[in-house]
Amino acid sequence: MKMGFYCMRKLIRRPLAFLIYSLLSYVILCCLFSMLTYVFKGESEIMTTDFKSSKKLGLPEQLPVCVGNLLDQRDYHYVNWARTSHSSRLVSKTHPHYSCRLLEYTAKRAVTCFDYLSQLNTQNVNRKFPNLHFVFMGDSRMRQQFFYFLKLIPDYDRITQPMEIPRNVVPFHHGDVNVDSSVNRLRVSFKWRPIINDTVIEMIRSWTASDRRPNLILLSMEIYSMMQEYGADFQQYQKTIRNFAPILGQLAKVSRVIWMNQYPTVELYGDMDAKNTDIHAQKIFQYNQAVRREYKNYKSIRIWDSSNPLTEEYIRSCQMNAEREYPNPFFIKNGKDPFINCKPYINCLDYIHTGYVALSQATQLFYNDICNSKILKHKEGSPCSGRVYLMW
Repeated sequence: MKMGFYCMRKLIRRPLAFLIYSLLSYVILCCLFSMLTYVFKGESEIMTTDFKSSKKLGLPEQLPVCVGNLLDQRDYHYVNWARTSHSSRLVSKTHPHYSCRLLEYTAKRAVTCFDYLSQLNTQNVNRKFPNLHFVFMGDSRMRQQFFYFLKLIPDYDRITQPMEIPRNVVPFHHGDVNVDSSVNRLRVSFKWRPIINDTVIEMIRSWTASDRRPNLILLSMEIYSMMQEYGADFQQYQKTIRNFAPILGQLAKVSRVIWMNQYPTVELYGDMDAKNTDIHAQKIFQYNQAVRREYKNYKSIRIWDSSNPLTEEYIRSCQMNAEREYPNPFFIKNGKDPFINCKPYINCLDYIHTGYVALSQATQLFYNDICNSKILKHKEGSPCSGRVYLMW
């Protein structure tokens, strides 16, 4: 007993030692508590807002949220996922016993994602606005992705340029569009660049050298190069991609660069089941292979092909029961005089552009890819907590 009092008096005389002793005790208690929490709550990320939907879908509540490169179909069994419309579960190809769940992104979750990405972004910290800049560059397929990405962004204070576009000039707007939101500190741009040319190369080079480059660039330019009216010269396209790859690779070192491959097309379309002879499966495969072959030496350039099974299922449905859907036109701005009137594509009668259900699911996949890992990383707690718990 006397020895205990002596040690305590000695610790009191040494404040630093007493402080270290207290901190060590706290760390031990913290880690013990974390281990107990781990045992009782399971070894996975938990999102409380997903409990009801997980039960409804028949998914275990403990299933971890999918992270990593979700745009590469070599990592997961996307065919199984695409054919099971009521499930959001992905099964790993490399680890057969591992599976994860995709989140269903809503406007609220999208805004939360932008908030975290904005906090993590230090590149534009001194700029008032925007802090985040996403660019969609390419042809009409990329314009589809641009519109669907915008659908999950609420219109708090959205400003769109250009403000007005002449009516009835072309069915679609073949031009650039910028959408800004100061509340979200976000700019989303569409760049109408259907062919890789000097203008595209100069833009990529200027972004590489600038401190105001986009945070993310999603691009693809294949359709026009396949069309007979634009030459359809595969050897020339292959040469163009070979010269373009190192230029795009330089940008990919400082920004996130994603190349979206050409989706499969409807081989028979139209009221008389006209045969598609301009852009067909063999040609698409050839062009996609050329892109992958030239980009393989630039690991920072990611290729998005995991949505292919979604499009394939859409095409299968067209063969079984051709839809004749006329959805409402897309309008970017709310108000009495909407503009950028993007007349809808006609499902199954349009052989190039993917159907709306498949595009919606592809957009969900895109949000999961760019958001999940960043938010999980940002939400990590103290060194004692071995797991991540998201409350959003």
